[in-house]
Amino acid sequence: MDPTELQAQLALFTGSETFARHILVPRVVMTEGVMFLAKAAAAFWLIDAIASYQCDKRVLAEAFQVWRLKVDPAARNGVLTMTDGNSPEQIVTQSLDYTDFPLEVITLWLVDDNRHQVLMLPSEY
Repeated sequence: MDPTELQAQLALFTGSETFARHILVPRVVMTEGVMFLAKAAAAFWLIDAIASYQCDKRVLAEAFQVWRLKVDPAARNGVLTMTDGNSPEQIVTQSLDYTDFPLEVITLWLVDDNRHQVLMLPSEY
C-alpha cells in the first residue's frame, strides 16, 4: 500500500470496538487502527518495540505516552521517540539503522486505564 493510500485508510479509524492483546506483553492491547497499521505497513516490529519499553520504569510511570516514529525516506533510517505529550523532553529515543516503514512520520498514543495499556491511533482516542 502506498503512503498516500495508507494515510487515507488510517484517517478512517475514529474508535475501536475490538482490541487485540499483545502476545508478549498481555497488558498492552491494540485498537483496530493499530492492528490495521501493523498489517498494512508490515510494522508489527513497531508495536513490539513500544510494548517492550513498558517494563522501563520511566516509561511505565507515564499514564499517557506519545510515541512518534520519524523516517528519513532517502536514508531509510528512523528514530522512535516517546514523550508524555506535555513536554518536548524525550523519555525514550531509539535510532533505527534501517526501516522500510512507508510513512515519514506516525504518531501512536498509549493510554493506561489502570487495567490495560491501550495503544491507539490519535484519531481513535
